Amino acid sequence: MLPAHLNLSAFKYPLGFIRVIEFVFIIIAIAAVNSWGLTFDYDCPTPPNNQTIKASVATFSLSNFKIKNCSNAQQTLWDSDDSAGGAAGFFYFVNVSSLIYVIIVTFVYVIFWSQYQSEKRIALLDLGITALFFILFFFCSSIWWAGSNTIGNATSEEHLKERFAQEPWKNQTVQLTSRDVNNGKLAISVLANWVCVFSFAFNCWFIWKEVVPRDSSDPTSIA
Repeated sequence: MLPAHLNLSAFKYPLGFIRVIEFVFIIIAIAAVNSWGLTFDYDCPTPPNNQTIKASVATFSLSNFKIKNCSNAQQTLWDSDDSAGGAAGFFYFVNVSSLIYVIIVTFVYVIFWSQYQSEKRIALLDLGITALFFILFFFCSSIWWAGSNTIGNATSEEHLKERFAQEPWKNQTVQLTSRDVNNGKLAISVLANWVCVFSFAFNCWFIWKEVVPRDSSDPTSIA
C-alpha cells in the first residue's frame, strides 16, 4: 500500500532534480541514435544490368549489412574496420539499464522517502549503483565516441566511393550518385552521454553529502 504523502518536493533539491537531468539526457541520447540512418543511390552502368539502386542502412554493424549488387544479388560493401556494432550494443545496454534505474529510484524518492532516510542501507545501495553507472557511462561515452567516428568515416562520400572501387565491386563499375546521412545525431548522442557522466558523478556526491551522513526530513541544498 502506497504512503499517503508523496515527496514531490524532492525535485526541488539536488538529489531529486539531478535524476530529472539524467532522465532527459538519457532519452536524448537514445532518441538520437535511433533516428540515425543512411540512404544512398548508385548506378550500375554496364549492360545488361544497367540500373539505379537505392540502399537504406539503419544498423551500426556495417560489415554484416548487405546491399544489392549489379547482378541483383546481396553483397557486403563495408569491411570489419567500418563496423561499430559492439560499441552500439554497449551504448544501448548502459543507457537503457540506467534509464530503468533512474525511473525506479525516482519512484523510491517520491513514494518511500522516509524509508530511504531511515534505512541507510537503501541509500548506500543507491550510492553504489549510481557510482557503477558513472563508471559505465564513462567507458560507454569513450567507446561510443570512437564508434560514432568510425561510422562517420565509413559513411562518408569518399569512403563509399573507395569501397565501390575495391573488390568485389570493382568489376561492376558502380558509380555513387547520391548520399544522405544524419551523422549529426551521433554527435548529439555522444554529447548527451558525456552529460550523463558528469550527472552521475555529481549524483554520487549528493547522495553521500545529503543523505548518508545524517538524518533529515528533506534533502538540503548544495553547500
